[in-house]
Amino acid sequence: MNRTKLRAAAVAILLGVVAATYIGKLPPAIPVLRQEFGLSLVATGWLISMFNIMGMLGAVLLGLTAARVGAYRYCQSGLALLVAGSLLPILAGGVPALLVGRFFEGLGFMMVVLGGPALITQVTAPRDRSLAFGFWGAYMPTGTSLAMLATPYLITLGGWHGLWFAFAGLAALMALLLAYGRPDYAVHTGTVPEWSAISGPLKRSGMWWIVLCFGCYTFQFNAIMNWLPTFLTGERQSSLNLASNLTAAMVGINIFGNLLGGWLMKRGLSRGACVSLGGALMGIFAIGTFATSLPDGLRFACCLAFSMGGGVIPGSVMSATTLHAETPAQIGTVQGMIIQGSNIGQFLAAPFVAYVVGEGKHWDNILYLLVGAAGIAFISGRVIAGYERRLLASAAA
Repeated sequence: MNRTKLRAAAVAILLGVVAATYIGKLPPAIPVLRQEFGLSLVATGWLISMFNIMGMLGAVLLGLTAARVGAYRYCQSGLALLVAGSLLPILAGGVPALLVGRFFEGLGFMMVVLGGPALITQVTAPRDRSLAFGFWGAYMPTGTSLAMLATPYLITLGGWHGLWFAFAGLAALMALLLAYGRPDYAVHTGTVPEWSAISGPLKRSGMWWIVLCFGCYTFQFNAIMNWLPTFLTGERQSSLNLASNLTAAMVGINIFGNLLGGWLMKRGLSRGACVSLGGALMGIFAIGTFATSLPDGLRFACCLAFSMGGGVIPGSVMSATTLHAETPAQIGTVQGMIIQGSNIGQFLAAPFVAYVVGEGKHWDNILYLLVGAAGIAFISGRVIAGYERRLLASAAA
């Protein structure tokens, strides 16, 4: 890959990282927002989930739209929505504006992460694509953990208003960087692909099992990530800075799980086997995380292992386009299905956790949700392994 193409691929990957910072900025800010706006635990859960509503309801449709609009314009539109979503609650004020702003941010995030893979495909040769998508698979934990580390300091400097302003500026800066590299990416011809040319993945059962397993993964991951700062500050009297750093460590170590998933597949382990492995590890270490008989240090070590083990799932699932997208026009469809599963899991995690924990703060009840989702992910992995084995055998014949 020459230097120009390498730079263009790096910018496309950085797009995902910047978009993911919008996920990571909220959990450490929750205690501040709850105090300022008087939000209950359940209301806070819905604030978290507003980010995922569009992805839960329409990620597949958005993926299909990306193929029609063109990846570059789609990503720039998504960045514009991220900026608008950050500025709206600052300018308008109040809980409704905060909720609508999070909705805009969620829609912008969706557009960026659906357009990003197509940009990567445009500037990479087939032999480099698996490696590039391996790095792309780590955009979520990278951006989320960086945001969690930065959020306490930004809140100290300017409160939540300063935090929202800072992230608006970050998205605007990314839009300028993407515009600078515009000549590196393919120019959209305006040709609208036929429905039959882009809808193929929707008809394949294997893709829906991938959607299910990824939704179970994000449900588990977000059930811990979104509520860990609240638990640490409320139940363990940790400072916001310490709670944010511990949560960032939990998210950040997931990056190594992503890379491990890509490495295992490169070594010949099937995608389905990676998914089952990730589901099993998340279930086992979730039990350790919520074992009240263990000291807090060991429980947090289990939490880190839970995150890293689970990272094997996105590390293997994000490369599904290489097998399940038969043409470049189907990349958006495959990514849309994966992201829709992801957003359904994220959307359900916050209110489900708020419900089972309740105002009585029964945090241990989360374990039942996690083990159940881990079991479904494990079973999904076995089904995916069989489906893809048959798919590859059919292609070879």
